[in-house]
Amino acid sequence: MNLLSSLFRRSDKRRAYADLLDFDDRLLRDIGLSRSDIHEMMAGTRTAHTKGHRAHE
Repeated sequence: MNLLSSLFRRSDKRRAYADLLDFDDRLLRDIGLSRSDIHEMMAGTRTAHTKGHRAHE
């Protein structure tokens, strides 16, 4: 991976994180997110694609 492209991706991720945190709770709910979802996605413990999908046992 190119160092420069990695830095740009990281910068874009931080910007998106900050933008989402500026939304009020109602708007976040409208788009299917909570504040904890945002923090988990930034930490890498959850992805937008896996939110709400549960394995059937």
